[in-house]
Amino acid sequence: MGLRRPLKLAPIVAIGALALFPTIAGADTPSAFPFEETFVDVNPCTGLDHTITVTGTLYVYDRGLHGLHDRLDRTVSTSSGFSGHGTEISVDHERIFVVHDLLTNESGEHELASLVIVRGPDGTVRVDRFELSCVG
Repeated sequence: MGLRRPLKLAPIVAIGALALFPTIAGADTPSAFPFEETFVDVNPCTGLDHTITVTGTLYVYDRGLHGLHDRLDRTVSTSSGFSGHGTEISVDHERIFVVHDLLTNESGEHELASLVIVRGPDGTVRVDRFELSCVG
């Protein structure tokens, strides 16, 4: 009986939550901004320069009183045969900005790129950390 009662209440709680937050369920379609960026950087597995191409779409959601939120869907590829994707999180109008990408080549090597930026209330950068590594 201990587990049955919470399981019976779960649908009721879910319906109640949807009733309390109708703006999430009926959110407007986001504005979409496709992009492509190419730059040269060092391949952490070889130490040689390679060209990196990032393509994707930035989706911006207008949440009215709750401000703008965004999501970035992207693919990353390199001239040295790596490809993959990752995550990007932007909080409070990019006051906190976190990026993680994992790329793989045919040999099974992995490139990991991580970026963390945190800005103070006045806009000054408090944390700025970038790491690019080869995970064989």
